[in-house]
Amino acid sequence: MSETVLEKEDGLSQYLRQIRFKARVFFRSEYCGPWAVDTSGDQQVPFHLVCQGEGWLHSDDAEPMRLMAGHLVLFPQDNAHVLASSAVKPAVQKINLPPPDRISGEATRLVCGYFEFDRKTASPFLAGLPATMIVDLGRSERGTLRELVNLWIRESRDEQLGSDFAVDLLAELVFLEMLRSEAQRGQLQGVIGALGDERLGAILTMIHRRPEDPYTAASLAREAGMSESAFAKRFKEKVGVTVGAYLRQWRLQLAARALRESNDSMATIAADVGYESEVAFRKAFSSYFGTAPGRYRRTERP
Repeated sequence: MSETVLEKEDGLSQYLRQIRFKARVFFRSEYCGPWAVDTSGDQQVPFHLVCQGEGWLHSDDAEPMRLMAGHLVLFPQDNAHVLASSAVKPAVQKINLPPPDRISGEATRLVCGYFEFDRKTASPFLAGLPATMIVDLGRSERGTLRELVNLWIRESRDEQLGSDFAVDLLAELVFLEMLRSEAQRGQLQGVIGALGDERLGAILTMIHRRPEDPYTAASLAREAGMSESAFAKRFKEKVGVTVGAYLRQWRLQLAARALRESNDSMATIAADVGYESEVAFRKAFSSYFGTAPGRYRRTERP
């Protein structure tokens, strides 16, 4: 993507590209009788859409919750959970059994998958989301969200040419619309909530887009049109860390991804994320990750 296009992108779009957001639907099945599904534990953001019928959500920190057709539930922190046919939590050996070949009687139809991110780069984003997000489409005030999910349900049911690809794309659009809805309600914390802030959003977008620039708290405050003390207070309240800590975190996470995915030299990576010297970069990286960048590259590359 050209720099011109990146410069025109809004903050959330640009950020989602940076953290490599995508959706993967891997499970579209119908159940009849006892059933139980658990997709947690893969360090992603699992989701479940009840297209038809009903089920029960079981988690360690809440009472069982009844889910009906049109309920969408996702777990930004990858919390342990089980979806089941009964209000009684099923035994472990009853979880994730294959669905029946034939369905008789009233069936429950599920669409399950993951929202995937570069987990390390996306950690500030995911930290700002609730542990569990549940949308009841029948009560959603956002018509766009209802329309998208209805289309998602229809596409997941129809085995047309390209339906797998379409279902993934619709899942991404549904997630984006959920973020918009939660942001308008003031329910999002951390960097994702701050991106919607009139003053901080532009600052975060600038940092994400050009991490190599020589920022200071004073220069960022001037850019935001605020005093340095007011800017520092607002940034810490909204994002959860100081602007200096966030800038350091973002730069080093980008550097770690470059070490994992590229053959660029250490000096090039250091310069690309805003370090004036390779020595300073190595020191900062080792302090943050607890290992030297060279060793990180050898152990973390696929």
